[in-house]
Amino acid sequence: MKKKLLFIVAIAISATMCSQNSIVESNNSFTFDVMRNINKDDISKDGTNMFVSPFSIYDALAMAYDGAAKKTAKEMRSVMKFKKDQTESHDEFVKLLNEYKKDNSVFTITNAAVAQKNYNFLDSYMKCLKDFDATISQADFSKPEERADAVKKINDWVSKNTNKKITDLLSNNDIDELTRLILLNAIYFNANWSTEFKGEKTRQMTFYGKNSVEYVTDFMNGTQNVALSQSDDTQMMKIDYENEKASMFIIMPKENVDIDKYISELDEQKFASLEKSMQTFKADVSMPKFKIESRFEMKKVLMEMGIKAAFTKSADFSKMNGKSNLLIDEVIHKSFIEVSEKGTEAAAATAVVVREKSMVMKDNPKVVINRPFVFVIRENKNNAILFIGKYVKPEKSK
Repeated sequence: MKKKLLFIVAIAISATMCSQNSIVESNNSFTFDVMRNINKDDISKDGTNMFVSPFSIYDALAMAYDGAAKKTAKEMRSVMKFKKDQTESHDEFVKLLNEYKKDNSVFTITNAAVAQKNYNFLDSYMKCLKDFDATISQADFSKPEERADAVKKINDWVSKNTNKKITDLLSNNDIDELTRLILLNAIYFNANWSTEFKGEKTRQMTFYGKNSVEYVTDFMNGTQNVALSQSDDTQMMKIDYENEKASMFIIMPKENVDIDKYISELDEQKFASLEKSMQTFKADVSMPKFKIESRFEMKKVLMEMGIKAAFTKSADFSKMNGKSNLLIDEVIHKSFIEVSEKGTEAAAATAVVVREKSMVMKDNPKVVINRPFVFVIRENKNNAILFIGKYVKPEKSK
């Protein structure tokens, strides 16, 4: 009997782990899809740095997905890589968020929703939002002065929950009298390196951008415990944050490999393969200090990825209000990162605007990150990727 009980417990633990892994794997796969598709857009090419939190977008879209039905839900489920039905996917994601709430020493995730005053949303949908621990408030979007007040309050909420790193997420032009619901996510990350770089070792060095254009910028230098791997076209380095609660992965294509072509072929499997072959070394690391701020209107990107009906008159969000008269107007995302000798501070916010339809190395290896690279920040408890970006040149060259 005792052995049988232990067996049942083992199965339960295994099932829980698989459940967590399932939603994390879905998020991580979505991460690289978002990166590839954003990078195809003109604004992220021609030497422009880019930073995004697919996790933030995923979280906000997950709240919208709970209100979707039929083809709209099917498309969202496919693009978001959910492996189970709507209810089970909801439960898995909420469970992951609740787990993160228990330990927010490195990052925090916060949700909110602003609904049209006196609009009849279904109680079942409001319960779904509360499961996300979303703070729910109301506004009368039909009145210009109340719309402006709602935008100010939303921007204040975002600023507060990102340590003032994300401001002015929305403008008055982003909502109108047909807006019925705004779903919000904010994520804030702040962690010191496991071994900080010493400021006195920071010096100007050359970074080689696209087409080998040379830029002189500040490089941090120091001896670090890192994990390294390489393939025919890539070098990857992992550097840990304090207490190993999170890590940054820097994926630098080898010389003469175009960064944008490389990103077009980068996916979760390629990332996992590089990580699997990593070995730990004490290395002399040189990498640039940098700061990136980005803003994206994600509608076009998400439609290209396969979420199409949600943005059109054929959208079905009947699980929100019992009708088929709502669609997603836009998904607005803003992000910030600063990498310094001390560590990394990063933040992002996403707004989903829903409206009525209208109408082998010896000694210390030397790692010099002096060419365009992709960087990933991942928390280490469940291995969910929180942020991803591309660095191609210093914003201000010396």
